[in-house]
Amino acid sequence: MESITIYPKNEKQKSLLKSLLEELKVRFEVAEIENPLLSEEDFYAKIDKSIAQSEAGKTKTLSKEKQKELLGL
Repeated sequence: MESITIYPKNEKQKSLLKSLLEELKVRFEVAEIENPLLSEEDFYAKIDKSIAQSEAGKTKTLSKEKQKELLGL
């Protein structure tokens, strides 16, 4: 069976979804997640940080064998 992950925007949405799932007798669990999505500003900041690390030579090189192992090929 597949599972569905839902990220309600506020407490009202969360409460409504919980009520609906309970009414439908759907098994579910609630887990706290700090912030599942990056803001656009954080996203670009992360990219900029990675570019700066690359320009500073802080990169790792993986052998072909290690690449295949990590990718499951």
